[in-house]
Order: sequence, then C-alpha cells, then structure tokens
Amino acid sequence: MLSRSQAGYLARESFAGFGRRKLTTGVTILIMGSSLLVLAVLTLATLNLSNLLETARSGIDLRVFLEDGIGREDAAELQPHLVAIPGVEQAVWISAEDALEEFRTTLGEDAAVLEMLDSNPLPASFHLTLTPEARNLTAVGAIRAEAARWPQVAEIIYNQDWIDVLERWTFRFQMVSLAVGLVVFLAAIFVISNTVKLTIASSARLIQIQKLVGATNAFIRTPFLCEGMIQGLLAGSLAMGLLAVGFWFLKENLEGLVPFTPAQMGGFVLLCMFLGLAGSWAAMRKYLTLQSETA
Repeated sequence: MLSRSQAGYLARESFAGFGRRKLTTGVTILIMGSSLLVLAVLTLATLNLSNLLETARSGIDLRVFLEDGIGREDAAELQPHLVAIPGVEQAVWISAEDALEEFRTTLGEDAAVLEMLDSNPLPASFHLTLTPEARNLTAVGAIRAEAARWPQVAEIIYNQDWIDVLERWTFRFQMVSLAVGLVVFLAAIFVISNTVKLTIASSARLIQIQKLVGATNAFIRTPFLCEGMIQGLLAGSLAMGLLAVGFWFLKENLEGLVPFTPAQMGGFVLLCMFLGLAGSWAAMRKYLTLQSETA
C-alpha cells in the first residue's frame, strides 16, 4: 500500500516528464499521432464500407407471384401466413393492376407498347420485405421454401446472383479488414513502444538512482505507464482532430461519407490510451529485465 507521499510523488512524476522532456515528448506524441491517424482512417473506411454493404443488403427482397384467379380475399388470407415466416418483416399486396402501372412506370417512354395488349398479363403478387438478419442466402432460401408451401403461390422470384455476389464481397471485405486492421494495430503498438523507449533512455540515470535506493520495479514503472497513457490520450486526440479538420476541408468531395460519432471518437481515444499503456508496459518490461540481468 502506497503512502500519501509516495502516491503524490508518482502523480507528480507522471506529469513532470512532459516538462523535463518537451522535445522528446513532443516528437513521441507526433509519431504516435501519425500512426494512430492511419489506424483511424482505416477504421473510418471500414465503417463506411460496412454501411455501404448494409445499404446494398437492404435491397434484398422476394416477390411472391400468385396463381391466376386469386382475388383480394384469398390474398388477404395468405398475407398473415407470409408475415409469420421467420425473417419476413412485411408482406405488401400488389394487385395485377398495380403491377401493370409499376411496369408502365419502369418502361418510361416505351410504355406506349403496353397499349397493344388486349388484357393485363401480370399476376397479383406479394412483395416481401426481410429483416436485416434474414438478408443472406441461407435465410432467403428458407423463406422461399416456406412461402412455396401455400397452394396460392405460383412462383417466387429473388435475385440469387446478386445475393451470391454480395455474400462473396462481404466475406472478402471482412477478411481484408481484419488482416489490415491487425497489421496496423500491431504496427501502432510497435511504433509507440519504440518511441516510449526514447523517454526511458532519457530517464536512465533517474531509474538507476531509484534502483540503488531500493525502489521496486512496480514503483519505477508506474509513472512511465501513466505517462504512456497520457501520451496515448494526446496522440489519439491529435489523430481525431486531424481527421476532423481533413473531413471539414474535404466535406464537399466526401459527400455521403459518414464521419465518426462523438461516442466512436471517445472510444477511439480510449483505445489510444490503452495502446499507450501497452507500449509503455512492453518497453519498461524489457528495459527493467535488461537492468536486472546486468546488475
């Protein structure tokens, strides 16, 4: 248990290094901030690409075409059964007349060709909107099989090729993001650990004196760990600030890009504090181990 004087000394030493080593500390924070900025940009790109994939997934749906002669009353009986299928969020009735008008709108200037028809060839249908969890190939296949059980259903159409492509790209994106994110994360820890060594090197004489008077490794290590956390805090704040400034200057060219929310920015800064702590711990552990071996 630390005494009040010891706790006060550790608190003062955690901040005193910033005054004694202005240049070293400044360089450390700049290097850390630069590496963390790369990590922040990668994270932001990952979040935006994830949003893009989710937006693409929102277009996955099913069209359930009914047998000829199925009227509104029969369709009304079928609708609750379709909505009850797990993964179906909504089942919207589209009459044959509404389907023809929709097709007419799709044709645009070529809609005049429909005037040649003697009757409406399009069947009534239900447009099934899916829940976000069901917008994948496995769930869509299960929903299709369940809906096809009903005798009123003639055909079910969904864009299987589009779902296949989306599934493949989602998997590739997740793997690439995981690999690149892990590399950048480890690189950030490596950079932070090596920059913290500059701070330790400049305090080598102080550490030797503390060892001579009987200070424990934990007592020696604590101010450096706190200083590493503070450096991580400042470096993370610097990275977020530079990213926000870049976003503000390029906002016209980055239309549609979603920035970090305040909660995400705070979470990133906390992560940077952890990285500063981890880097300081790694550097101090190695240094104190070498000191013990040479003693």
